[in-house]
Amino acid sequence: MSLSDTLTLDNATGTEATFALQGRDTSGARRIDTASSLATPQTLVIKHSKSGVGQNAVDRHLVQLSRTELDSNGIARTAIVNFTMAVPQSTVFSSTEILDLCGYLVDLITDGGWTASGFAGTTALTQLLRNES
Repeated sequence: MSLSDTLTLDNATGTEATFALQGRDTSGARRIDTASSLATPQTLVIKHSKSGVGQNAVDRHLVQLSRTELDSNGIARTAIVNFTMAVPQSTVFSSTEILDLCGYLVDLITDGGWTASGFAGTTALTQLLRNES
């Protein structure tokens, strides 16, 4: 089962972007924001992999968003945000614990979640961008 070919996602202010499928392979898919261009794309990449064997096997799930802009000299610069889940295949973790970990992250970077107008706040995320921890 796959996610929809086209995904509509809200940004930090609640503005929607539509990411259309560019391609799929055995490890995942790549989508591009339909409002961006090939010269300055905004993309969503989702990949899955497995490493290790037996009780040491780990499933990895990567969600990567990137945006390319041209600087004042016309040089392409890319910002990337990754979200990675590394989940042991061992039965020690259920999906509940993983969902809780994801919830903590969302709560941290959005100062408490989303509202109809986007992030509830950006204080913690701004602090992270200033190298605070």
